[in-house]
Amino acid sequence: MQKQRALSAVGLWWRWVLATLIGAAIGNIFGIAACLAGVYYLSDRLMDIRICDTGFGSLNCPVSTGIVSGAIVVGALVSLMQYLVLRRFFKSPVWWILVSTFGWTWIGFAATSLAFTAQFGFAINPDGSFTASNIVDRIPLLAVNSLWLVLAGTMLGVLQWLVLWNGRNPKLPDAKFLKGRSLLWIVVNVVLVTCMAVAIITTFRGQGSLYGILLFFLGFTPFYATITGATLVKMHLHHLPKVNEKVDANYPLPSSEGIKESDF
Repeated sequence: MQKQRALSAVGLWWRWVLATLIGAAIGNIFGIAACLAGVYYLSDRLMDIRICDTGFGSLNCPVSTGIVSGAIVVGALVSLMQYLVLRRFFKSPVWWILVSTFGWTWIGFAATSLAFTAQFGFAINPDGSFTASNIVDRIPLLAVNSLWLVLAGTMLGVLQWLVLWNGRNPKLPDAKFLKGRSLLWIVVNVVLVTCMAVAIITTFRGQGSLYGILLFFLGFTPFYATITGATLVKMHLHHLPKVNEKVDANYPLPSSEGIKESDF
């Protein structure tokens, strides 16, 4: 059998970016259909059985159901495409796809809730009168909803880190790069969702919409793909042999003889 060559830094980066963008493009096509089904059909069923009476957070039941339905589809397809890049290093695709889908669903819900969090409006006084409120009055609520988004991104980073750390195929020495500097993966995810929270607050100003959220995530995806791809490259370069070591510059993987075809 032929030897499997290790991916170069550039090769790993552009494959990751391309896979993420393709997954997001295909995912959004099916995700829109799933979102509409959630808004106009599934939400009614959930309200009938009293699972979703008033909604969750800043979102009513139809929007909550729609965004979760759409996010599950998008997250699953993006994580599946990402796995196609990392499959040579993993023993099984199941955990990467499961944890990524869960994490992106939570991020999608938290981001939408933050976008719908009003920054201006009226507050009801104890005597029943109305008082105009501004963004200063809404800071505690905005902070809490922003924290939920950051927590969602942190959870995604931690779960994916656990997969990168423990899901490696022990028969492939090149997969060790997933262990090197892998904590950097968590840090990058936290920074990205923090930037996302700031962008949502300044962009939507409490006037969110499902269409606006779709456009926001379409614009955010290339940024996410580029940064996380660079992080993978950083982890990969950390594991590559140093220049002064007597190792073939191409750093090929060992022969795949003795390795079952299913391992790839």
